[in-house]
Amino acid sequence: MERGEGRGCLYLIPIELGEVKVERYQPQHTLELLQRLRYYVVENARTARRYLSRAVPGLDISTLTLYELDKHHDYAYPREKVLELLHGGEDIGVMSEAGCPGVADPGHLVVADCHRDGIQVVPLVGPSSILLSLMASGFNGQHFTFYGYLPHERVVRRRQLLECQRRVVEQGETQIFIEAPYRNDQLIRELCELLSPSLQLSVAVDLTTSAEEIATLPLSLWAKRMSKGVSYHKRPAIFLLGRGHD
Repeated sequence: MERGEGRGCLYLIPIELGEVKVERYQPQHTLELLQRLRYYVVENARTARRYLSRAVPGLDISTLTLYELDKHHDYAYPREKVLELLHGGEDIGVMSEAGCPGVADPGHLVVADCHRDGIQVVPLVGPSSILLSLMASGFNGQHFTFYGYLPHERVVRRRQLLECQRRVVEQGETQIFIEAPYRNDQLIRELCELLSPSLQLSVAVDLTTSAEEIATLPLSLWAKRMSKGVSYHKRPAIFLLGRGHD
């Protein structure tokens, strides 16, 4: 279907990764957009309202309509209503719980529906933990894979981690994944026990905040750090395996 005049746009709005001033990551153009948008598709309406209240002081939250992606029902949302609004000329914003919508995020479902229906999709600049951690890792930024969460089942998980190691060693491909924050320390110890001690691990924690920490070291040194009590327990983190500078 061809895009026609008079239709609204779907704006993909990156938001904060942690507690940080809005000016640290949100361009003025996006802040102005947030002042005028009245419709959103979000993961959680309550946290989205809280974010908008911080980002746009004085905004009357009661004038907004927020449609949730229902995680209990395959991230369903009122698709027909959203498309009706867009075809009627209303602009709609999509926001993740953190970072970029559509990247490791169910917002891609809304984007796909809009492409099928001929609605213009407008991605806006903002923080992405995947790209920020890759930039700061010192690893290959031209050849990489993001896996999301690793499998929970032990045998499958170990198999995937060994495959990640093979890709790093043989292809120089950076491997990127995340974990539930309460399992961060356990994951690092698991990597140290299973993989080659010379393999490089980069850990990026609390990105963009005042508590931000980024370290890239061989697993042999990570093992020593963890044995000395270093902990990333319950802190938002992203993990990268790589070869470093050859």
